[in-house]
Amino acid sequence: MKELQSDQYIGNGFSAYGGELQVLLTYKDNKIQDLKVIKHHESEMGHWALDELPGRIIAANTVDIDGVTGASATSRAIKDATTDALNKVRLKYRK
Repeated sequence: MKELQSDQYIGNGFSAYGGELQVLLTYKDNKIQDLKVIKHHESEMGHWALDELPGRIIAANTVDIDGVTGASATSRAIKDATTDALNKVRLKYRK
């Protein structure tokens, strides 16, 4: 992966079915600008969440949203990874 920009953060989560999941979060002006799942091992069922959940998180500007029905483990992993990335944002601005 190329070097991260100053407004990009990697977050890690784990799915009960597929192992490690990583997201690339772009956060600028107190807002989630972009969110991409960059690493996963999800089943076909989990792809619903991979396709849909990042857009929902961006639109709501929070991880406090409903998961994707039928892909709850993947939804939880995406939300956990996004939370991990957001915690890195908070640590950066606390300094």
